[in-house]
Amino acid sequence: MKPLLLAVAVAVAVCAVAAPPLPGGFSDADPKSSEVKAAAAFAVKAAAAAKPDGTDKAPEIRLKSIVAARAQVVAGINYQLHLRVRSNGTEREADATVWWQPWRRPDPFQLTAWKWREASAAENNAAAEAKPSPQKPPARPR
Repeated sequence: MKPLLLAVAVAVAVCAVAAPPLPGGFSDADPKSSEVKAAAAFAVKAAAAAKPDGTDKAPEIRLKSIVAARAQVVAGINYQLHLRVRSNGTEREADATVWWQPWRRPDPFQLTAWKWREASAAENNAAAEAKPSPQKPPARPR
């Protein structure tokens, strides 16, 4: 009887901790899945094709890795992606949202958001330490 009670108690505890995803909300997605990889590749391609305001040249952006992914079932699937990319030779991170509707042809993907992540305080401090500080010219004697 005690082993049965213990098993029931463990099952109840696991169910209480592992709450099911909210219907209609985002849930974790496997960054290694082919669907997530396709959405990430499209996001990088679309972001690279967009020209920043006031410039004629699109940035060079290459996907390095998918840090995290979440999916939401809507009329299709929304993917929220945390990406590590190389942009014009510098490694950066970005958040992208891609909407996938398989019935849309020729391209079922649409980039609905792209936002660069700001460098962390530690990264900013490391960059500041690596850069030599500007030197003031010596004062002239009067």
